[in-house]
Amino acid sequence: MLQVLTTITQKGQVTLPKKFRDKLGIKPYQRVKIEQAKGYLKISPTIDILQLAGKFKAPRGKSALKSRQELEKNYSID
Repeated sequence: MLQVLTTITQKGQVTLPKKFRDKLGIKPYQRVKIEQAKGYLKISPTIDILQLAGKFKAPRGKSALKSRQELEKNYSID
């Protein structure tokens, strides 16, 4: 288990050491999830929906654009 000591700034910020960021694949400006557990904090990388753009293809014969257009055409706030 990797361990390091770090300091919390006067603004409440903490720096994640490079070896942890590299090991978890955390990139600059990426959001992370912080959870409180019994006596410790758990920090996990998250996936932004924009990171998923282009990674998936619509099923054969289906179009995400057509689905969106249908949704917008039939959507109303009542």
